Amino acid sequence: MLFAAALLLTLAITMASSTLAAEPQTRTAAKPVMRSSVNQTGQIQTTRVKTNARKRTSIVAQAASGRIPNTIPEAPLDGSLIRGSVKQVGFLEDYVGCQNGCGAVCDCCDAGPTCGMEASCGIEVGCGFEPGCGWENGCGVEGCASCGESSCGVESFMGEPTCGMEINGQCSCNACRGIESIPIFLPLLRVNWCRFQFFAGVQGFTGPMSYANTNAASPNSRSGSSSFGFYEGINEGRSLKKWLGWDMAAQLGFRATQSNLSGSEFSNSQRSQVFVTGGLFRRVDYGLQYGAVFDYMDDDWWFNGNLTQIRGELSWKTKECHSFGFQFMSGLGDDSSKTEVTSSAGALINSTINFEPLDQYRLFYRRLLAGSGDWSAFGGWTDNGDTILGANMNLPLRQKLVLATGVTYLAPAEGDNNLGNREEGWNISMGLVYRPGGPTGCGRYCRPLFDVADNGTFMVEQK
Repeated sequence: MLFAAALLLTLAITMASSTLAAEPQTRTAAKPVMRSSVNQTGQIQTTRVKTNARKRTSIVAQAASGRIPNTIPEAPLDGSLIRGSVKQVGFLEDYVGCQNGCGAVCDCCDAGPTCGMEASCGIEVGCGFEPGCGWENGCGVEGCASCGESSCGVESFMGEPTCGMEINGQCSCNACRGIESIPIFLPLLRVNWCRFQFFAGVQGFTGPMSYANTNAASPNSRSGSSSFGFYEGINEGRSLKKWLGWDMAAQLGFRATQSNLSGSEFSNSQRSQVFVTGGLFRRVDYGLQYGAVFDYMDDDWWFNGNLTQIRGELSWKTKECHSFGFQFMSGLGDDSSKTEVTSSAGALINSTINFEPLDQYRLFYRRLLAGSGDWSAFGGWTDNGDTILGANMNLPLRQKLVLATGVTYLAPAEGDNNLGNREEGWNISMGLVYRPGGPTGCGRYCRPLFDVADNGTFMVEQK
C-alpha cells in the first residue's frame, strides 16, 4: 500500500510539472488553468486555478499601475477615433443624458456618458473646457445658475467668491434652481425671473431732433441742446425648441428714459422716451450666429413721434472667444408731428416737422469675457454717408451684477462748414444690469443677443 501511494504521488508530481511547463505556451489570459494534486487519502484531485496573465488595459490604466508603455499607439488615420462625436455646434439637439429637467437643451446636461463630453455640449478648444455644464475657462466660466451665490461650487472672479468656475451646482436649463419661479397668486401663472435682465443707469445723447426752429421768419434757423437723464428697463430671452421645434430663441425687452428734467432753452417740457424690442436669434458655441429684432420708439418732447425699425446681426463665432460680423438698422417709415417751442423773445412758435429713422450699417468685433460678459467695437456708415464709430462693454462685477457701458458717435457728412453740428449725433450710457439667473440666465444659448434699443442703436433725423 505504501509503495502504491508513493507511485501515485510521483505520477501526480510529474503530471503537474508537465502542465506547468506547458502553461505559458498554451493558456491565454481569458482561460483558467487546470491543476492536479493528491489529497490526504492518496486520491488525485483536479482544481481550477486563476492565472496571473496580464489583461489588456488602456494606456492611462497601465501608467496608473506603474506599467509605462515604451511607445504610444498611433491614432487611426481613417478618422474612426472621432467619427460621430465631433460636429458643428448646435444647441437644441435631444440628449438622453440631460437629467436636470432640461429637456432638449444640452446647455445644462450632466457630465454623464451620453451628454457631457461632447463637442456640441461643449469641448471648445481655446474657448474653454466645458464638462457638460458649461465650464468655459477663457471666455465664460458659465454654466451653473442655481440662483444662489454660494451654491454654485468653486467660483472665483475678480476676487469675489461668487463669480465663475461654476461647475458643481445645478445647471441652468431654461429654469432657475433655487428661486425657480415666484407665484403671483393667479391660476397657473408663475414668473421665472431667471430669464430676465433688469437694468438702469444714466445716459447723455444728442442728434438732429435736439434742434428746433425758434425763428418763425427763418425756417432754416435752428437752435438746441443735448439731453441728459436716466433710463431703466427689462430684457428677457427664451428657447423656442419646446414650443415650435425651432433651433432658435426669442427675446422681448422694454426701456424707458427720462431726460431734460429741467427743460431746455426752447421748451419747458421734459423729454420721455419708450423703446420696445422683440425678435428671434440664434446663439452658438462655434459657427454662424444671426438674429433680427423689431424696434419701436415713442419720443415725447417738443414734438411727439412714433417710429419703427428692423435691426439685425450676422456674425461668426470662432472656437476661441471671438466674434465678428455685420449689423444693420433699417427704418420702416417716417412720421410727422406738430411742434411748439419758445423763441428767445418768449413767444410760442407752432409748426410741423417730418422725421425718420436713420439707416445704419456696422462692422463689429466682439470679445467674450468671463461670467457671460463681453466687449465690442464697431465702425460703419449711414445711408446719408455719415460715419459711425462706437464701443460697448458688459463687465461682470459679481455673479448677478454687470456694469454696462457704451458710446456711439455719428460724424456727419456735412462737415463743420455746412451746419454739420446740427446733424451730429452721439449717445453715452453707463448703468448696471441685474441678472437673477446669474451668468447664463435661461441658458447660454437663449440669453438675449440684442440689447433693447436706445438712442445709439435707434437714431432719428429730420427730413
